[in-house]
Amino acid sequence: MPGKDDRREQVDGAVDDAFDLIRSQKKSRRNLYLLVALFIVLVFARQFGFFGDIHEGQSLPEIEVEKVDELLAKTSLVPRLGDAAAPVRVIEFFDYACGHCRRMAPLVDEAVAEDERVSVIMLEYPVLGRESQLAARYALAAELQGSYAVYHRALMFSTVPYTDEGLTDLGKSLGLDAEQLNIDAYGAEVEDTLVQNRIIGKAIGVDGTPTFVVGDILFVGAIDKAAFFGLIASQMPE
Repeated sequence: MPGKDDRREQVDGAVDDAFDLIRSQKKSRRNLYLLVALFIVLVFARQFGFFGDIHEGQSLPEIEVEKVDELLAKTSLVPRLGDAAAPVRVIEFFDYACGHCRRMAPLVDEAVAEDERVSVIMLEYPVLGRESQLAARYALAAELQGSYAVYHRALMFSTVPYTDEGLTDLGKSLGLDAEQLNIDAYGAEVEDTLVQNRIIGKAIGVDGTPTFVVGDILFVGAIDKAAFFGLIASQMPE
């Protein structure tokens, strides 16, 4: 029979094994948490523009472009910069808190201002939290007052706080009905539009902002002026 010392060694060994298992599990759990945290940091860093240019061009099947048109036709609010009759249509999915979106904003404005044959459909696509959601809601509410473009640019090119008070005050400073703006921001049309925009994005695989559709070409992220204008020029009617 094993002696007292042998039994003690067995017990001590079992205890050591148990602690080793616990330490191993804690380490695995800690590593998992670190990986999740790193992923979140990378996603937000990309969205806020801390990385370089991102350009992932791929040709969209024609049927998917047609699907986008079908879905747009069902969308309550479809803000647009430029003439709706313009032969070249650009679609942008964007978030006001997105650094790459802000980098592209002057080029989007310039493209519309320099050529009346270009228009840009602005699809609010808030993915960076509650403040982004608020900014998108108020911008769409401004569309209901026919003031989307001016409100959009004020958000994109300023440091207005994305709070109910800040966004309402911005509308007031731009000559909008501030009380109605606040009401509309939480109304059915705005809510339906945000839901429909996500449906459109999902239909073509949008997973970040900005995402552009120029003709049948989809690209994600910020690119330089020459590349952006080149894509637009490639869609010009002969």
